[in-house]
Amino acid sequence: MCGRGAPRTCLPRRWAPLPERAVRALAARPVPTRAGAGALLGRYLEQLAEQTGEDWPEADAARLGSAALDLATVLLGGLARADGLLAPESRQSVLRLRVKAFIRENLGSPGLTPRAIADAHGISVRHLHQLFREEDRSVSALVRSSRLERCLADLGEPGLAHLPVAAVGARWGFTDPAAFSRAFKAAYGSPPGDCRRRRLALRRSGTRGPDGS
Repeated sequence: MCGRGAPRTCLPRRWAPLPERAVRALAARPVPTRAGAGALLGRYLEQLAEQTGEDWPEADAARLGSAALDLATVLLGGLARADGLLAPESRQSVLRLRVKAFIRENLGSPGLTPRAIADAHGISVRHLHQLFREEDRSVSALVRSSRLERCLADLGEPGLAHLPVAAVGARWGFTDPAAFSRAFKAAYGSPPGDCRRRRLALRRSGTRGPDGS
């Protein structure tokens, strides 16, 4: 699925979780960019284009790309839903992607609870949990693991070495330092402080760790 104009942008078909008939219908129509997800996506891509000379760390580049993909998915899903192109199961799939995008955009908020997520999407908490029934983890587990992944990436960034470990955790929604340390150790096998020292040493030596950092 490609946008027209310059620069030309394409979204690989496998990344558009929509029925084939919806994809064909959407590919033939212009994307609205004055409001809603279309406006958000357009502004976001324009801002990225202005940063073409920026040397993003690998983890940051991956997160920026993921955010663009999430916005594109929300946009396409909204257009297909408005045009009546989605079957009930497809609508659930798009809603789940919207929820995941919302979670990624709000990981730093301590108030990112199942209730807050459900309220932001106009659904019940029960419906929210049902959306993730087919996933390999619950919505709460997704929030926790996503936060820990962001913390892990930040602990390996030399530019953030001045931040206390507790501040890195608080940056991604862990308001209790002890709870952050326990959760981090359970996920990665060592306390966040030890992990930071090891990852920064690997960065200085130019060596990549087992997780690619």
